Amino acid sequence: MPGVANIRVLERAVDVMNCLAELGQPSSLSEIVGKISLPKTTVFRILNTLEEHSLVVRCNGQYAIGPAVLFWASAYKGQNVLLEIAKPYLVELWDFTRETVHLISFDGEEAYYIEKLDTPHAVRMHSRIGAHLTLYCTAAGKAILASLSKEELDAYLRKTQLISKTPNTIVDRGNLMAALSKIRQEGFAKDLQENEEGICCVGAAILQNGRPVGAISVSAPAYRFQEEKMLEAGRKVQEIAAKISEALNSLPGM
Repeated sequence: MPGVANIRVLERAVDVMNCLAELGQPSSLSEIVGKISLPKTTVFRILNTLEEHSLVVRCNGQYAIGPAVLFWASAYKGQNVLLEIAKPYLVELWDFTRETVHLISFDGEEAYYIEKLDTPHAVRMHSRIGAHLTLYCTAAGKAILASLSKEELDAYLRKTQLISKTPNTIVDRGNLMAALSKIRQEGFAKDLQENEEGICCVGAAILQNGRPVGAISVSAPAYRFQEEKMLEAGRKVQEIAAKISEALNSLPGM
């Protein structure tokens, strides 16, 4: 059916764009094909079409994300209420911690980084705006999970395989449930090198009408995030998340 075929082409184009974003640098056709399960001729045709619309640029036989995506990115930022409201509070959090601050958006199923304020220290986080956030092994993600209803949390756990990313990743459902219960009691979540070795985080959920619509987090190398500093940062994250939630809920019509 023509409609199904058109949707499949669109899905493949999205796969190519995601591949270019993940590669993070200009890449050859062979490199792109090596990353996605599509025929070389199909990838070549998609790249040519994307290039015609400036979504992809080609130089010396290598492809990269094109300038047209900036139009979409600018529109997204301008239309994202959470991002606009959170900006001054993120700066306040950054001024307090001087570590990497993230803002995460949650659509009910998936979470994404939508803003990042880098630490002034030499060692920085590798996270990128637009990247997907794994919920069960990150501070912000666990804060979101702890804010879900029992039915929503059960649905998430049924469809999600808890895969170990580091030796500290919680992969047992019972242990994860216990961790989420502790988050509800303390008001913020911790990531003790569970998503990335050497990195610790604290995070808290942003709530709109009692439901999580995002989260904020502070990340730092483990050697800079000892217990006392993590507790201090966690309390501040909890405070800032509450301020953002209050500002969201005070908007007309919200």
